[in-house]
Amino acid sequence: MIRIKDCIVRKTDEQIQKGGNRTMQKQMKRRMMALLFAVTGGVATYFFSSSWEPLILIVSIVGCTLFLILSFLTPSLANRLDRMEGREFEEWLVELFETAGYRVELTPASRDFGADLLIEDAQGYRIAIQAKRYGSVVGLEAVQQVAAAVPFYGMDEGWVVTNSTYTEAAYRLAEPNRVRLIDRNELLEFAHEIGFR
Repeated sequence: MIRIKDCIVRKTDEQIQKGGNRTMQKQMKRRMMALLFAVTGGVATYFFSSSWEPLILIVSIVGCTLFLILSFLTPSLANRLDRMEGREFEEWLVELFETAGYRVELTPASRDFGADLLIEDAQGYRIAIQAKRYGSVVGLEAVQQVAAAVPFYGMDEGWVVTNSTYTEAAYRLAEPNRVRLIDRNELLEFAHEIGFR
């Protein structure tokens, strides 16, 4: 079975920077918050003391402590995926595939005819995606849904993407129907490769 990374459209420098910028913006917000608290603490200390030595010490301690706390409190990507609602997971996949260089269309939340996302690479290869944010294994129904969506939307292939794993029956049904099953490990690996943390 071909892995997602084998299908990635080669990204332009602008697309790579766009994905990296989102991650950098989140990190920058945390750092700015830490700096804000450190400066506030430092200014308050200055007004309550007559010397800069304690100020420098306090600013360093407060800033470093706050930065470490914010870093440790930020959940991992896997934990964030597990806490998402279904539609939120679909919207996250839109961002992921756009960053990877695909053109992406999010279908309506209801009556989507078996596809949550429709993606297309630069060569015009079109893929219907059924997104499953599950707490348990994904079975046959997801494969059946996306297999029906492929001809309905005129796509070349179907994928089921999940934060979980699949049943053996789902794998058996997927193969003859040209449906690729992307499980938790492959999804996280792909997300990390294109800069999602």
